[in-house]
Amino acid sequence: MSFIDSIPSTQETTSEEKSLINRSLLFADMLNLGGGVQRQQIAAGMDSNKRMNWTRLRDGDLSVKKFKKMKEGDLSMWGKASAIVHTSAEQALAVVWLYCSNLRMKEHHKKDGNLLRQVYEPITTDTAPSAQHRTQHIVVQKSMPPPFRTRESNLRYVWDEINNNNNSNNEEDSKILMVAFEPAEIKYVGEKRMQTAISKLRSKVNKQKSDSSVHPTNDGEEEQSLGVVQLETKGVWVITPLAQNLCEVTHVLNIVDKGKVHTSVVNAKTGTSLSAVAFLKAFYDRNGLVVDAEVREAKRDNHLKDENTHY
Repeated sequence: MSFIDSIPSTQETTSEEKSLINRSLLFADMLNLGGGVQRQQIAAGMDSNKRMNWTRLRDGDLSVKKFKKMKEGDLSMWGKASAIVHTSAEQALAVVWLYCSNLRMKEHHKKDGNLLRQVYEPITTDTAPSAQHRTQHIVVQKSMPPPFRTRESNLRYVWDEINNNNNSNNEEDSKILMVAFEPAEIKYVGEKRMQTAISKLRSKVNKQKSDSSVHPTNDGEEEQSLGVVQLETKGVWVITPLAQNLCEVTHVLNIVDKGKVHTSVVNAKTGTSLSAVAFLKAFYDRNGLVVDAEVREAKRDNHLKDENTHY
């Protein structure tokens, strides 16, 4: 069964997953009011003394609107991109969610070569099966210009669908699809890292003069030995259906670089990260006249449904 076919039968989000979804909606200046999603004119995710307006990024691609906001001297960058994509909301969700599909991996290799990108299972002491059926953990590495080290993000992804009765009278078309993500509490541990951690632990044990126990620490030494620096990323994808094969995609992300890097580099990497929206739009781009006809048909159908509700 494909991911799209499994959407209707997927178990409901847990309270923890729903919490991440609702928190992340604020990044896109939206609120989940139960009966619908309402846009808010707020700079969510920042306290009152850090709130800023979005600044439009001009890169020659007018079909994708890109914005940024950043506090002077702060290495935390916010980016936003939105576009009309010529496919169904479910198909757009599938491309976003299937992070390591052949399509996404091919694009990753073009930009970042053979750097790591994969879905992983967090190593925990909990033997019970996870009840979070809409959650996945992802690790991805991004190349940097010399002399900076490779950046790595460990992410927790959650997808959901929210009824938006303000959007359409059609129950299916009224559902907004979302993918929220935040830094994973448990990082990826591959074979090479495991060997490095064991080696360091043994070295510390051999040097230990007391009988006190020694535990591996998460002080960044392992990342440094592997030549990577952590990039903490959080954000949201909001996919709103407009017609049967047409949707609006909005992507908002916040990047905090844990290394020592100039603001201009963070700015450039944020713009690169937003290119995922442009990739999605270009992949499904169709003839404008066909799309316009679909939009007119969808509007006519909604108008007829509005009239029928008055009788």
